Amino acid sequence: MLSEYEDKEKQTLSEACDDRISCHSTFLEDLKCLYQSQIVSDIKIKTTCTTFSAHKIVLSSLSSKFKEMFTTDLKDKPTDFIEIKDLDDDIVLRMLLFFYTESLDDVQWDMAMKLYHAADVYQIQRLKFKCSSFLLENLIVSNVGDLLLLAHDHHDNKLKSVVADYICIYDEEIFNSDEWAAFSEAYFQLAFETMRIKYKKNKKFLVSNPY
Repeated sequence: MLSEYEDKEKQTLSEACDDRISCHSTFLEDLKCLYQSQIVSDIKIKTTCTTFSAHKIVLSSLSSKFKEMFTTDLKDKPTDFIEIKDLDDDIVLRMLLFFYTESLDDVQWDMAMKLYHAADVYQIQRLKFKCSSFLLENLIVSNVGDLLLLAHDHHDNKLKSVVADYICIYDEEIFNSDEWAAFSEAYFQLAFETMRIKYKKNKKFLVSNPY
């Protein structure tokens, strides 16, 4: 009897989870349609060459930067447009699509790097996390310097630490690569700091394992 009750409880929970996933998927599909149709859009985003339509409530939901902008910075001087001149048009488009879909379909390395920068500037934490995950999953010897520099420039110590660990694991291959030689020449201090971390880890290992 108890087993039957537990089975029914599990089935109910499973169905509830399926419903929630379905609802979430439907909600995101509706949001995407809302963006594509531009129905009741209430803000224009002007870049160097293009103007995009969006919804303040959607932008505010994922970005504390936009939320502050709409509720504080522009509260006493309402406007129907904002300017974003520091990002390329394709980056702004992909950033906006993320607000409405929360997906990074068909993203490539360079695009993910630029989107990470945009996410950090406009404080879009979910996009920043997804970009970080993608970049770490696609980390190889030839691009490790690029990601190390990105993490350093954006003061992302967690990401920087993971990249440094990767470098420590594949140190010989990385330090002997042409890409690292060019990176070391351009960013000597950062390269030196990373190699010093490797040296310290090796020293600790030798001290703890003298034989």
